[in-house]
Amino acid sequence: MRRRHQGFTLVELLVVIAIIGVMVGLLLPAVQAAREAARRMSCSNNLKQLALASHNFHDTFKKFPYGMLRSDNNGWGHPEFGTPNQSRRYALMHQLMMYCEQGAFWENWDQMNFNNNRLSHPRYGGDGTTVDPTNGTSAVGQILSETLRCPSNPGPLWNISHSPTGNGVYARGDYFGCAGQRGYPGYVDSRPSLWNPFGPGTDFPRIPGSKGSAASARANGMFSRCIQFAMRDCLDGTSNTILLGERNYFDPLFDQCGPRRSPPTTTMMGNWGWVWFGAEGNVFLGTGVPINFRIRSCDDFNDPLRYDDRINAFGSQHPGGCGVAMTDGSVRFLSESISAITFNAMGTRAGSEAVTLPD
Repeated sequence: MRRRHQGFTLVELLVVIAIIGVMVGLLLPAVQAAREAARRMSCSNNLKQLALASHNFHDTFKKFPYGMLRSDNNGWGHPEFGTPNQSRRYALMHQLMMYCEQGAFWENWDQMNFNNNRLSHPRYGGDGTTVDPTNGTSAVGQILSETLRCPSNPGPLWNISHSPTGNGVYARGDYFGCAGQRGYPGYVDSRPSLWNPFGPGTDFPRIPGSKGSAASARANGMFSRCIQFAMRDCLDGTSNTILLGERNYFDPLFDQCGPRRSPPTTTMMGNWGWVWFGAEGNVFLGTGVPINFRIRSCDDFNDPLRYDDRINAFGSQHPGGCGVAMTDGSVRFLSESISAITFNAMGTRAGSEAVTLPD
């Protein structure tokens, strides 16, 4: 008699496939959650390193770094205003690089002539002559430290917009200094700004530039333009006051609205955060805007106040909130559902608010 070799029936095969599918469906979320937990831990470590760098800077100079050092010859003074050195210029993260094992970057930065930093640099594999290279060989185009990038944030290393001209020229960073309730724009006479986070008020026009005029601004965070603050200036308590935080760049609606505006603009979220450039929207965030705030429509994009809100917003691609470093050096993850009053108060260095931080 012939022996019959039995195999799987179609029903049995389908059952096995279904079981495997269920197991994969259960496993994938766990794997994704584990990956996100690792990314969030890496991001927290970046914030911790930048906070420690800020403290080391403070130990050396008895003050935190400038949020940005830059003179516009009118209104925003400069510690060397009226001298040839008033052209000296750099941004927050640049000052921290010497404390993040990137001393060569600090040494090769031309503080007096910013345009020299736009040249393709032989140290980074450049030719020494090309202006605004797109291969990452200039001092402003080269990301030198992973400390400046959150692994959960999407997008390229360098700036990107709807226009190919100028894309890939400036390095994009994910971490910003807290300027208080408002960090962008630097100054405007019709709505809140770094100069006056409460609104235009009586601050129009600004006072003329001088060595001390930057101190006349009402910017109320730990970082500002052309002025440095120290631990002693944090009257609200270093454990209650935000020093640094992250921005969320993933914003498809914002990215779509530029070309639809009249007149159109080429801007995208990925064209903000030029970490070495030194302008308010590339350096500062403010707590006067909810965490992970986004525009709801292109009408919001066309509204100057809502547009400014988006540039000011702390946020991240971590589910439910964003990471911040406090002025005492600790790192916290803040929920996007945090009370607006509490979050607003956490941005000010001397607002005399009674703050109860969430667990």
